[in-house]
Amino acid sequence: MVKSIYFTQISYSDFTQFKGRPILIFKELQNDYLYMPITSNLQRKGVVLTNDDMQSGEMRKKSVVIVPKISAIDKKNIIESRLIGTIKESKFNQIQSVFCKEIGCKDE
Repeated sequence: MVKSIYFTQISYSDFTQFKGRPILIFKELQNDYLYMPITSNLQRKGVVLTNDDMQSGEMRKKSVVIVPKISAIDKKNIIESRLIGTIKESKFNQIQSVFCKEIGCKDE
């Protein structure tokens, strides 16, 4: 499930509306997944994602994984979502690295 991209309904930051958008599953928790939203707005800060980065499936457009914007979604909501594909390990490692740099992870 981690490294998978799904098209699902997620809420805006103010929780007033929902929008369908692709998301990257970043981490599995007990009842939830942590995810990062994906946008085709190439001006957004994040990590660029192309079809060359896909292990399976394909993206309709060159996109950006919005790092470090991360949210949680209940696993039940993903079951009802459409799987787009899975990214390669090397791209996932790059996203993790950028995420840690942005939030100040430290090796201990």
